[in-house]
Amino acid sequence: MKEKLCKKILGFLLASLLLLTVSPPAFADMGPKPSVTLRLYIYNDQNYAVTLLGNTESTGPWSAPSAYGDWMGSREVWEAFKNYDAPEGYYFLGYFEEYFGDTEQTFTWGYYPPQKFYVLLYNMDTGVFSISKEPVQRYAFDSEWQVLFDPEDGWMHVYTNRTDSDQISLFTSRLLITLILELALGALVFGLREKAQQNLIGGVNLATQFALNLVLHYGLFYLGPWAGFALYAGMEVLVFAVEAFVYCRWLPWPEGKTPRPVLYALTANLLSFGVGWLLNEHLTNAQIRWLSLAALFLWYTVPKLAGKACLSKQNAQEIDKKL
Repeated sequence: MKEKLCKKILGFLLASLLLLTVSPPAFADMGPKPSVTLRLYIYNDQNYAVTLLGNTESTGPWSAPSAYGDWMGSREVWEAFKNYDAPEGYYFLGYFEEYFGDTEQTFTWGYYPPQKFYVLLYNMDTGVFSISKEPVQRYAFDSEWQVLFDPEDGWMHVYTNRTDSDQISLFTSRLLITLILELALGALVFGLREKAQQNLIGGVNLATQFALNLVLHYGLFYLGPWAGFALYAGMEVLVFAVEAFVYCRWLPWPEGKTPRPVLYALTANLLSFGVGWLLNEHLTNAQIRWLSLAALFLWYTVPKLAGKACLSKQNAQEIDKKL
């Protein structure tokens, strides 16, 4: 019976994997597109135009050299950008926006922005250009930067609040919460308290959650939220199939209890998925990090306190018997 169940799960696993690998990408020009957003901070009561110098000669409908259209904005500004001596390997692609007076405004390139680019400002009053010191690169499906510009010396600083260390710490926090949830479910509901059982569950979760998060980041970056979340949903099914197969085949079940590895895999994944959704909806990243530390503290301290309480109760009962 157990061998037949494992074969069925293996078949489901292979079918899920095949579905993910052979599904053709959608090329229809619909749904959300990647975007680049700049928060502009410029103070000197003059008029500026902003564009991005891309590292490819074309992206979507934009290309270099571009043909002018009345819908683009000022022809004079367009010609100034076109004639600008861009760094080698970077091009003016035709898209720009104009800003008048002191500005704390937003520049958005929402339709096929370049992957890597310089930020270029043009002072429409003086004819002076200012360019970012280094090129920057999109880091997500919707990427955002802040641009600080000092008109006195032409100094420009382009930065984002996103850091790799932030992403790694947030991934670690989510992984920790998932591990503790699934281990606690196994221990409290299914009796999976032995070291060998928890080691297997922990190892399998480390592997599947790492793969799941890699796919999620890949999907959101390259495919956008709709296709990315569809891929994520497919990966959740695949993760369940992998975990169910491994638990069915190798997870030692407590003596005297009916083995239910598939039920455990299903409930554990539903629990972690539901809790993860609630965390995304109601908590900030900082709160998620603190929650993971609290969960880790409780995971190690509660069993010890419970064990001490049971030991004290047994000692009290033995003393009562002797009296």
